[in-house]
Amino acid sequence: MAANNRIFYACQAVGIRECFVTGDPVMIHGVQSVGITTNFNLEQAFELGMIQIYENIEGLPDVEVTLEKVLDGYPLMYHLASPTPESVGMVGRSKERSCLSLGIYSDAIDAVSGVPPVEVYCSGMYIGNVSYTVPVDGNATESMTLQGNHKEWLTSNQNLTKAITETLAKIDAAPQGKGSDEPKAYTQASGGIQRRENVRIDKSEFPVAVYGCSGSGIGNGWDATGKVPRVHFQNFSVSTDFSREDILELGRKIPYYRAPGFPIEVTTELEAIAISGDFVSAYEAGNPNFWTTGHADYNPSASGDNTGQEAIRISLQDGTWLDMGRKNRLSSVSYGGGDAAGGNVSISYSYTNFNDLVVLHPQDPYQSSYTTQQKKFVEHTTTDKYEE
Repeated sequence: MAANNRIFYACQAVGIRECFVTGDPVMIHGVQSVGITTNFNLEQAFELGMIQIYENIEGLPDVEVTLEKVLDGYPLMYHLASPTPESVGMVGRSKERSCLSLGIYSDAIDAVSGVPPVEVYCSGMYIGNVSYTVPVDGNATESMTLQGNHKEWLTSNQNLTKAITETLAKIDAAPQGKGSDEPKAYTQASGGIQRRENVRIDKSEFPVAVYGCSGSGIGNGWDATGKVPRVHFQNFSVSTDFSREDILELGRKIPYYRAPGFPIEVTTELEAIAISGDFVSAYEAGNPNFWTTGHADYNPSASGDNTGQEAIRISLQDGTWLDMGRKNRLSSVSYGGGDAAGGNVSISYSYTNFNDLVVLHPQDPYQSSYTTQQKKFVEHTTTDKYEE
């Protein structure tokens, strides 16, 4: 391969495979960006009698890979990086390790395929953090960070047994040479790359505290009669950071395990256009409704509290299902906007829980571990369409 004049999106491809097993990486479809940062941790030692440094001790290198992809019906990065968990929750996923390959191809071809002439290979990578965002403008995305201690650059004159060897894209016979790859959601469900219209409000559950939602349960934000959402949501995001810590031992330099920092906080953000107030009151003595017998909020065990535990579940048409459990607590609510320049008033809700994030998708390599109920829900989501 002649030297590239530059590297841009068309001549890069990323693949992930499970660590400690043979086989080729699985290409990540819909990748929007990838970045690799390497830090060589140095510790200085000095001694009496000399101003110069005595020794500059190199510790363990830290390798961090950041990735972002669109939600398009293809497997999620979170699942590809944890393909054989013992459970589908955060505990099971957090133990998994993966190997990542970034192939760099010629900048003179329309679509890449085969073994890359240049590859960076990162092994023993743990999931550092993961987030999902569905904006009112733009594409729904998944972002993930992988963390490890090993990065290796390989070229075509080396043994590229670790390379991305599967065909990554095909070249059409058309004269334009256009790549034939397209979002799997076109054939698997609907909508292609997921956007605001692909959120299944009728298959989602929102906190009762969100003004406009009708009670609790699946579909509480959906008006079944008018077939329209009850709340004018603008943005949704959920994120978590595993906050890993190296566990070291005498006799070797590398950690024998990078333990997640449980309990792990999961943050969910919701933003909606305001059509009235947020109706979230804050009493210094707690919500009086918790003490009122017969009231919908009656909960004497929450004496002195202003908020209760809420369920949050979000569903997309490509089969992505984000379940934050039933113990989410409102940490803040903000009412703002509507300034004299003509902006709209919006309400932002921030919820937190700990250790509760289940991400399901029909293309998960290990979906056999789903419960029957979860499988039915995902299948139902991907086959149902909104009525026109």
